[in-house]
Amino acid sequence: MSVSTVADIIVVRNPNVTVDARVTDLITLATQDIGSVFGSKTNDAIALLVLHWIALDARAGGFAPGAIKSEKEGDLARSFGGSGSKTLTDLDSTSWGLQLKRLRNALIFSARDRTI
Repeated sequence: MSVSTVADIIVVRNPNVTVDARVTDLITLATQDIGSVFGSKTNDAIALLVLHWIALDARAGGFAPGAIKSEKEGDLARSFGGSGSKTLTDLDSTSWGLQLKRLRNALIFSARDRTI
């Protein structure tokens, strides 16, 4: 099996994921978020971001408007935090996100101030 497409990478990294229409849509969204800054590792980065989103989805029981900050059982009251948008800012919350951060840090050099 040749692992060249994002869908192939997703299935190899997590065999429990079935590439269906929803995952294909997530791949499209992740492609827009990732861009081309990862060079030859772009497909890996896209796959990691999709797996990160899938893990967040599984944890929340669906894409929620943010993490549940508090919950009350009687007369059901919930408060959510965060914006609910799938961004690159919440990568610390899953192992897939941490892998994406490591890949990003290894490949993308940020601007630095010169100090003497």
